[in-house]
Amino acid sequence: MRGVIHLASMPLTMQVQKIRHIFEQFGEIGRIYLAPEDKYRHENRKKAGGNRKLRYTEGWIEFADRRMAKRVAQTLNGTTIGGKKRHNFFRDDMWNMRYLPGFKWHMLKEDTIYNQQVRKARLEQRMSQSQRENNFFLEKVQQAKTQKRIEEKRAKQGRATPEHIYGDLPRKSSDSSRSSTPAPAGAMSERILNRLF
Repeated sequence: MRGVIHLASMPLTMQVQKIRHIFEQFGEIGRIYLAPEDKYRHENRKKAGGNRKLRYTEGWIEFADRRMAKRVAQTLNGTTIGGKKRHNFFRDDMWNMRYLPGFKWHMLKEDTIYNQQVRKARLEQRMSQSQRENNFFLEKVQQAKTQKRIEEKRAKQGRATPEHIYGDLPRKSSDSSRSSTPAPAGAMSERILNRLF
């Protein structure tokens, strides 16, 4: 009956081929699954000039014999990987593993699908939040522009001379006011006498 070992942590840049090569020494190996690191973290590391290789955060190893899987987990957990010193980047790394009693491989797929759905839901939630914040910002910008136009229009109307209000009204000149004033009776008689004589 098959047994599964869970690797809680992975040495940096260790790939599936290396895992299989190491554990095949202890018995027949079935399927191996390594969970890749978050894509966002990988892209940030590449942009920062770090190692461009994909890293893995945890892994699962399926043994054909569950007793062998349990024995390997108990023996290697907490020990260094070891091996030849030359060209061995994982020599000083330490194993962190445990045997999963009663664990079936289809459970891993279900858990993986569940985690994918959780990540998808979180991503959609973040995108929705960002969209709401963006819409709120654009709405505030539009309100500020509208308020600015209103204030400019009011200021322009306040500076303009309201000639259209008084332009149609008749204005009395000093000459017309003097001509409309009735002359005294004595002044009229003097003018007539001056013309006669």
